Amino acid sequence: MDVNEVRERPRRRARARWLTGLAVGATSLIGFDHAWCASVPWMPSIDARDAIELLVDSVGLQLTTSQWPLPRDAVQQALDALAVSLPPAQSAARDRVQAELRAQRGARLAVTTRGHADALPGFGDDATPGSSLALRSGELDGPHLALQVGGRLEAASDPAVSGRKVRLDDSAVAVDALGVQAQIWAHRSWWGPGWQNALALSNNTPALDGIGLQRASAARSASPWLSWLGPWSAEFFVARSEGQAQAPGSNPLISGARITFRPLSFLELGVTRMSQWGGYGRRETLGAFAEEMLGRHQNADTTQKQAIDPGNGLAGYDLRARCPAGLRCTVYGQFIGEDEAGGLPTKFLTMLGGEAWSADGRDRFFVEAVETGCRNSWTEASLRGCAYRNYAYPGGYTSNQRWLGASVGPDSRLLTLGWMDADWNSVLRLDLGRVGAQVGTYSPQVFSLASSPRLLGVSARRSFDWGASRFTPEFDWMRLSGPGGVHVEPRVGLEMSVALDDLGPVAPRHFGDMLSLAPGRPAVQGLAVAAALIGGAALFDRAADRFAVEHQHDPATKALRSAGDLLPYAGLGLAGVAWLALDDPTQRNVALTSVESGLAAVALTEATRYAVDRSRPSQGRGAFDFGHERRSDSSFPSAHAALAWGVLTPVARQYDAPWLYGVAALTNFARVAGRDHWLSDTVAGSVLGYVVGDWFWRRSDAARGAATTTSVMLMPHGVALSTSFR
Repeated sequence: MDVNEVRERPRRRARARWLTGLAVGATSLIGFDHAWCASVPWMPSIDARDAIELLVDSVGLQLTTSQWPLPRDAVQQALDALAVSLPPAQSAARDRVQAELRAQRGARLAVTTRGHADALPGFGDDATPGSSLALRSGELDGPHLALQVGGRLEAASDPAVSGRKVRLDDSAVAVDALGVQAQIWAHRSWWGPGWQNALALSNNTPALDGIGLQRASAARSASPWLSWLGPWSAEFFVARSEGQAQAPGSNPLISGARITFRPLSFLELGVTRMSQWGGYGRRETLGAFAEEMLGRHQNADTTQKQAIDPGNGLAGYDLRARCPAGLRCTVYGQFIGEDEAGGLPTKFLTMLGGEAWSADGRDRFFVEAVETGCRNSWTEASLRGCAYRNYAYPGGYTSNQRWLGASVGPDSRLLTLGWMDADWNSVLRLDLGRVGAQVGTYSPQVFSLASSPRLLGVSARRSFDWGASRFTPEFDWMRLSGPGGVHVEPRVGLEMSVALDDLGPVAPRHFGDMLSLAPGRPAVQGLAVAAALIGGAALFDRAADRFAVEHQHDPATKALRSAGDLLPYAGLGLAGVAWLALDDPTQRNVALTSVESGLAAVALTEATRYAVDRSRPSQGRGAFDFGHERRSDSSFPSAHAALAWGVLTPVARQYDAPWLYGVAALTNFARVAGRDHWLSDTVAGSVLGYVVGDWFWRRSDAARGAATTTSVMLMPHGVALSTSFR
């Protein structure tokens, strides 16, 4: 037996016991002492994070500051626990955060025009070059459930490549139980106390599509076992990286685990563990994940051993400490190891910083230094060619070919001076340093310290509010000088966003009323709105299908597809059981109305299919191909979407539960993600199901108190129903 194997066994057992104890302790005590509701993840703007840190440092807000996003209700509950009366600066800071939390509950449209040059993004920035269009619904809250639907359309990252790319930015589904949220989401994250750099997980990549668990609260636990942690948050997720050409190890899974806590009022600590595992041609099993987490078979020195290496990992610590004696300042640092020795991180990437703020809370200044070479000790030179790279993953520690960690890239040194002004809602940063590979995007090259290009950069942002709209002009300028010459990259941009709920009669919340066939409403209006919704969706049919192809193996996509495909039948079955089992006449009538409207919507869908006869995405004939298949197999409209919306609309209308429409929309996503339908097919099914469901609800006993007679008959080849009104 290998001597090294014998020596390694006690270490493995120790690591296994430590990880098992941590997992059991966290899951058993994470949230039993609080009755929290599910809420969608919330990422603050740089202005809101500045306000939160002011409240934490000056009036003891019970919230962590170095792990984002957090559940929206966790932030809201922390604000609600503050004293009603606060000093003017702190009161204004609370108002700024409250305003952003309220804005998340409403729908928003954002249009960004921006050049294709890269830049050094900091916290709160949109790192993706190029222009984009983003649309986000408000948060829909139900019992132990929260949903938000978002989408982003952007140009190809390479200006020489035509086409558009669809992402699900700011989409989320969260379900809570015992103080823990199970979540499926698409968002950027920021794990660390820095303003310019987060070494393990930053916002430099496009939004990851992830699935995982997160503590629903950030408050101090009432459990005597965990109360010493103070305010704390914890999260675990799995997501799929993207954007790499198919090759061994390409597009691996990314998993992350982090706990952030403040055991002392002036000290916040964080522990992070990130992993790359799986990917094309590699194992994607629970066993491989466990081996990666336990450090088995890693850092192999032979080809044979490298073949069973489960993945690549980063782990480390960070801290944020407030200055003593009432000084308005903090110091912070982050230390992320690219290697492991004895079960602990080693070969550290390092970030150190400090910040100070004015007495009135208006201004915040920070200085931050980062080195992304691997360093074993302060006295040794950093090791180049180590950070964000691994023999198992030639594409590096990236997603969409952008660094998942610090945007300056590996083997780099960067010093950032920053100033934030809360009254002007502005940010100014000056960057100086050396670049070891390439800023923002992946590059396999490794410069020596002497030949690495020198970097000088300036970034500026300022936001203006005008009515329901916000305008944010941005300017970035970067100069790289090295042996290959001087390269200057200027970039200007403008983001324009508007709160859709403030648009009066054309706000999205009025679409349902405009579609309704209620007495007195012109049918032409409903037809025009339906045509606009379906036609608008048709513009994005091909882009949505590309998304389905690119993300078909994502864990989050697989989970949503399974849930969305099952939902229509589960809803119909539950409605039928409720009709037969419930005693309350109103509830029974609503259940029967759901069954009737669902079946009627499917019947109308089948009739429409015979008239339209559209090819499905999986058949490869394009979005505008008609007349090739059996008419009964036509793609337009989606029967699943019609059934889901037809069943849930009467319940949503009766009990004023708009969150149920978000549940129905999961079926739309599932049918598009599975390439069973085009996006416009599912929108057409939704419109049909909503109109039918609304029509049946308005004529039911629960809505009007009018007597009805309904009969449902099982036929040899289907179901027949009839309803009479008087």
